[in-house]
Amino acid sequence: MSQLGRSAGLTGFVELSRQAGLDPYALAKAAGVPREAFTDPDLRVSSPAMSQLIESAANASGLEDFGLRMVEKRRLSSMGAMGLAIREQPSLRKALELFHQYAWLQNEALSVGLEEVEDVALIRIGMPSWRGRQGAELTAGIVFRIIQAVRGPNWRPLEIRFIHAAPANLDSHRRLFGMTPLFEQEFVGMVLDRSDLDRPILASDPEMAKVIGSYIAHLAQGKDRLTLAGRVRQLILSLLPGGGCTVERVAERLGVDRRTLHRRLAAEATSFTELLNGTRADLAASLLTTSERPLQGVADMLGFASLSAFSHWFRRTFDCTASAYRANPGAPPSHAAALTGDSSGSRIT
Repeated sequence: MSQLGRSAGLTGFVELSRQAGLDPYALAKAAGVPREAFTDPDLRVSSPAMSQLIESAANASGLEDFGLRMVEKRRLSSMGAMGLAIREQPSLRKALELFHQYAWLQNEALSVGLEEVEDVALIRIGMPSWRGRQGAELTAGIVFRIIQAVRGPNWRPLEIRFIHAAPANLDSHRRLFGMTPLFEQEFVGMVLDRSDLDRPILASDPEMAKVIGSYIAHLAQGKDRLTLAGRVRQLILSLLPGGGCTVERVAERLGVDRRTLHRRLAAEATSFTELLNGTRADLAASLLTTSERPLQGVADMLGFASLSAFSHWFRRTFDCTASAYRANPGAPPSHAAALTGDSSGSRIT
């Protein structure tokens, strides 16, 4: 089943498309996005379809910074009650905790993880079903704007990171982020000073935050939360680089043992191997179409022990070689490995 997201994620699309001489409704029809998505911000729309729509518009317009231009046209209020609650949090840490807890209300494919290492904090942004440069830059731009809404308009991270290759022109990136991002990295996200997390936000309203937080919790009741399969997929995405993703480690992160994890995934009609291969397929397609890193680097990002193991898996999954796919990425993956349970050559067990 396709993951769904609020159509508010398309805020600014119609205006920007028309400015670029495009027909937004024709593009939407081709991508499978309903017209109502542009007038009803709470409409639940296929997340992959929204990603395809934005990528198609970028390609048709020739605007490599299409996603970033969409960010420039939105405000925190585009997130509805979530945006208001984030703005009133007493610290960035609390804002990120709230966003992490309820990100699924905005988009079931979105994950925002926080890691703290010595004096820095890493914010990892995951949107595995949003293939291509535009989705990654749009999502990172939105998270950046969220943090600025809490920390102030002059806030800057230490680094902005993307897994894709750098575009020819970086003017929009520097204008939005106030710095030059790093490209061909191991994750999409940002690095910030750890002390930023707990500095008090003097303009926050704790009582208002409590009221809106209760309202969001009420909205969440009765709705499908992120499934276990969704959480496993997000953990796989963060643990893949370097081969550190094992079923035992994922189970440990979830507070269960391996057998329990397998049983609960089976209840959702899936398995760890199927989720692993599906996530790998999404990430492989994105890396090969938006990144210039060598195939060995792609293999490392996907957690394979060798280039030959990656090549074998890729041919089974995509029905072609990785080099051929990079040269002509038109066909979607067949996900044969996910169906057959093939994980040969993987460092992941």
